[in-house]
Amino acid sequence: MPHDLISKPRVDIHSKTNVSYWSSELECSEEELLYCISKVGSSINAIESYLHMNKSLLQIWSSSDIAI
Repeated sequence: MPHDLISKPRVDIHSKTNVSYWSSELECSEEELLYCISKVGSSINAIESYLHMNKSLLQIWSSSDIAI
């Protein structure tokens, strides 16, 4: 992975490669990642915290048609 993708503490939502990389690193789907970004912004630290606190809710959401 190119160093510039991991050296920035934020997800670049305009870069498919960056979104794919961080969704893999954070062990979530790209949709879950984008949802988290819409709630807490693109900071990796904020996203990690949000994912940790809401992982079970996000798993239910991603496996159903219910919008959060």
